[in-house]
Amino acid sequence: MGHPGGVERGLWLRCRGVADSIPLPEPFGIRALTDSLARLRGRPIELVPLSGPAHSPCGVLISTDRADYIGYAVDTTALHQQHIVLHEIGHLLCRHTGDGARLAEDVREALTPRLSGELVRRVLGRSAYTHRQEREAELVASLALHRVLRRQRPSVVGQLAEGVLRLGSGLGGWRARGAVRHG
Repeated sequence: MGHPGGVERGLWLRCRGVADSIPLPEPFGIRALTDSLARLRGRPIELVPLSGPAHSPCGVLISTDRADYIGYAVDTTALHQQHIVLHEIGHLLCRHTGDGARLAEDVREALTPRLSGELVRRVLGRSAYTHRQEREAELVASLALHRVLRRQRPSVVGQLAEGVLRLGSGLGGWRARGAVRHG
């Protein structure tokens, strides 16, 4: 898959390299992904579910001396949650730094029990990044999620074909030979 028009080649290549370096577990799961990344980086990554008003950020990355915390919205679909976490992982792997943006009260409350006594090195909420950093993190997340979905697609197609064959055999011995096409 080449880079789409409108995305400069350097940005595309950088993000593609970062996305391709993410060790996507099989089967894919966000917790398995963050556990794998934490082991590779030698540094804990903790997922923090966040709920709050519509104006709250849907994702946040907070790095402390002890760990990296990724907050993600719970009031959305599982696919969107995966994208949010991958977006924040994109910021983490691209080594983006923010300006210490102020967190919304609900986000701060959700994180406070986990952060008490820790020195926060950086707080990276969506509004704290430069436009380029946001584009990079978004592209990394999209490319990584595309890899996940592309990998899952063959198994979904295979399961569907298997289901059609079972259905056919249950309908009086109808044979589906040639009825299921791949490609």
